[in-house]
Amino acid sequence: TEALPQPIGFWSPARGTGLLMPMPAWILLILVSGLKADNGGMEELVTEKEAEESHRQDSVNLLTFILLLTLTILTIWLFKHRRVRFLHETGLAMIYGLLVGVILRYGIPATSYHNKTPLSCSMKEGPSSTLLLNVSGKFFEYTLKGEINSREIHNVEQNDMLRKVTFDPEVFFNILLPPIIFHAGYSLKKRHFFRNLGSIITYAFLGTAISCFFIGNLMYGVVKLMQVVGQLTDKFYYTDCLFFGAIISATDPVTVLAIFNELHADGDLYALLFGESVMNDAVAIVLSSSIVAYQPSGANTHKFDASAFFKSVGVFLGIFSGSFLMGAATGVVTALVTKFTKLHCFPLLETALFFLMSWSTF
Repeated sequence: TEALPQPIGFWSPARGTGLLMPMPAWILLILVSGLKADNGGMEELVTEKEAEESHRQDSVNLLTFILLLTLTILTIWLFKHRRVRFLHETGLAMIYGLLVGVILRYGIPATSYHNKTPLSCSMKEGPSSTLLLNVSGKFFEYTLKGEINSREIHNVEQNDMLRKVTFDPEVFFNILLPPIIFHAGYSLKKRHFFRNLGSIITYAFLGTAISCFFIGNLMYGVVKLMQVVGQLTDKFYYTDCLFFGAIISATDPVTVLAIFNELHADGDLYALLFGESVMNDAVAIVLSSSIVAYQPSGANTHKFDASAFFKSVGVFLGIFSGSFLMGAATGVVTALVTKFTKLHCFPLLETALFFLMSWSTF
């Protein structure tokens, strides 16, 4: 038999529950659920629109990088074919990068589709790395991007393309730098390197330290001069200038080494410059970590403290010696694993393990 339609106002059983509920309440519940579904649908629509826009922007960025690399490769071929001597292709590649950066910075208008709403709150323990924001009963997670000057809070750069192409230091340290150091050590000419080991260590350790303190003191003098003439209102301490000196002291002679390789320069000169460039990166990283570890006790945390100074020296020696021992131990373990196992029967697995062990050392 077919179910007869019931008039509005009668009690109607809820399907699958065995409960009775008044018909007007049932209709009201459907309407409320429909409104909530519409709100949820609008939120999902906005999220999908942002995801689609982000995907489109990522595609444009990737295409820009590919075109830039293609232009660089064609330029290198042209320079080698025409035997151009007045400018090396690595220098021209840097010029290409500068030009693209200028175009992205000043030639493209703001393209951000995100809303920007400044909110004010007071926190005693400093900013949190993750912020949970309650909006109409729903929690949204926000991550910390960095500090913004109070004078520029309403002029924050909203160009998403510029933000995405900005170089991330974590990408350099964890992805780009390990293969560079691995290739440098793997392709090292041991005879020339160990014959000039004393000079290389002198330049790498003593030279980098002298350069760090020289640049740090020079920057500290410039900062004080700018504060005197009223051109600088922010506070810069001596440790900040030393940290900048440690970062800038690690020279990267890629262009010089490329020119040496083409000109077939003297082997000792190449080994001296190459070995120093390999070791000064590690020295600069450890030196900057030691400066960060310098935390004097007391009210004024930027005065000289002997205990904090020796702590920084201990951190420097500990990190350097620990890294050396860890690298040597990993090399020994990798050699034993590849020698006393049947892993050589599977070249792909052996190669993958070799690279993963080398990467884990870093």
